[in-house]
Amino acid sequence: MTGSIFTRWEDLRGIRGGNVRHRRAVKEWMKTHPAILYWGDSWFSTPLYPNLARQSAARIDGLRMIVGKPGATTEDLLESRKIDTMAGRIRGNAFDVLCISMGGNDALSKRLEVPFDPWIKGRPARIDADEAFDILAESGAFSRILDRYRQLLNALRRDVLVSNPDFRVVGQSYAPLCRIGVAGDLTIDNIGLLALLKGDVGPWLWGPMRRVLTSIEEGARFSGLMLVKGFRDSVLGPLRAEHADIFSYANLASIGSLADPELWYDEIHPKESGFSACAPVLNDALRAALPAEKRAAIH
Repeated sequence: MTGSIFTRWEDLRGIRGGNVRHRRAVKEWMKTHPAILYWGDSWFSTPLYPNLARQSAARIDGLRMIVGKPGATTEDLLESRKIDTMAGRIRGNAFDVLCISMGGNDALSKRLEVPFDPWIKGRPARIDADEAFDILAESGAFSRILDRYRQLLNALRRDVLVSNPDFRVVGQSYAPLCRIGVAGDLTIDNIGLLALLKGDVGPWLWGPMRRVLTSIEEGARFSGLMLVKGFRDSVLGPLRAEHADIFSYANLASIGSLADPELWYDEIHPKESGFSACAPVLNDALRAALPAEKRAAIH
């Protein structure tokens, strides 16, 4: 059980099922080993190399499952029926922690074109990062993410916490970007035949914002405002205040080494080495969320 990281529900059912003796052994083992579900975007599900979820899970002696979709937004993942389905699966499989990575794609690529349409069409003069951030915030980008997270947490309270009062949710902030304008290098060698079908390889922020901001340096500053003042402080912060008993988050924006461009693969994804720098911070948050008797299983 300790060697596998599951990505299919049917495989997980195989581990949980079996004869009475097997089920008893699994139940006994789970008393001191966590069951953690990772659910999210490409920081958890990119197939290019060991992503954050896989590097976190590799340091955990327990039951670990990863689900999600590269490029996913909260609108993709936190649709009402999908939330209800996921809550049922969490309840049915007695997970200790749901670890989520979502929201970072909600204001990238075409979604940036809506609030900044006049600039993209070349009418107003270009602006700095602060003014651009204010426009993005006023468009409701962060409030929409917050509303979807709230819907998820309320559903988990209703459907999971009643039967599993120790259940917790751990989110993550994203690190500010430092390779603005760098597209992904997807080839058959590094992603297989999917490279022939994958159309969107970035740059996801600088693509639209190069017509809005005064310089690429302002693009980097804008990304920091989006991900720290916007996503971390306007979404994760309020959620932690409102749901302090069940929700916490790992502050990946605090990792100073991620300011090194050499740790980044493209505009929005760290390399394997960058995710390796993130994994201990995420695992500290996961450890703190677990019952005391399961914490030693996270390294």
